[in-house]
Amino acid sequence: MAIPRALFRYMPMIGFHHVIMVVCSIAIILLSIVLAGCTSTNGLSNVYLVSLKYRDINTPSPVDAAMVNPGIADKVYNVTQPRNATITEIRAAYMGLCLIRNDGLRFCSNSAEALASLAKETGNSTADPLNLIWIAKRFKDTMVFDGLIFIAIVLTFICFVLLWTFPGWHEEVNDDGSEIDVKPFPSRPVSLAALGLISLGFMFGLISILWQHINSSAAGTMAEGLTYGAVESHVGIAAVVLGWAAVVCMGLSTFALLIMIWSISLIRVLTEDD
Repeated sequence: MAIPRALFRYMPMIGFHHVIMVVCSIAIILLSIVLAGCTSTNGLSNVYLVSLKYRDINTPSPVDAAMVNPGIADKVYNVTQPRNATITEIRAAYMGLCLIRNDGLRFCSNSAEALASLAKETGNSTADPLNLIWIAKRFKDTMVFDGLIFIAIVLTFICFVLLWTFPGWHEEVNDDGSEIDVKPFPSRPVSLAALGLISLGFMFGLISILWQHINSSAAGTMAEGLTYGAVESHVGIAAVVLGWAAVVCMGLSTFALLIMIWSISLIRVLTEDD
């Protein structure tokens, strides 16, 4: 029972701003993981925006009445079937790409040229007949923008530092000579600055994650359509979950800071009236 008693003794010293700091830290960690996706094979290869994978089928998709040249589908399948199935999937993230072979081995790098060289060594052009590595590189270079996420991380970190400056508990001697625990209110300008920073971070994070989700879905759909079903795409669930969880954390921090500032203002007004 010693540990629960010790925790119970220090619980009153945990301020409301400490909880907000923890939530801000979680948001920073989650966004950092999203940015680091596909830069390493140790777990980060599962954090990606979109994946392109060769479909294991032997017949092309059904001909649609909207196709003016339906024979092009057969030509695409003639290129991909049969083929050297060394490479089965390519994953693209903000700062890296991952190549997955049919034996389960994964190779991640921020250089598409390095992965292309590895593919050529294993199977020449038949290892990646539709140039999925190049397509993933184009997606990463032209449709992905990580600047807003970096800005959101920086703003959230500065808010964390400002919250760290909030005064904590200290002991004072009252008029009758006894010691009491006192925690003064934080500075209103600092509180408003922290609220403004986390609000901006929340807006930048929301725009970036929404942009990420739309771009990934659109790119995957276009890849499937332009390859006539020879390639299937998937939006990275881990990146989506981590990104939206970080946005929720920043939103909760913004709301909590706003409530704290309003509560302190109300207490000050009631105190002055008394």
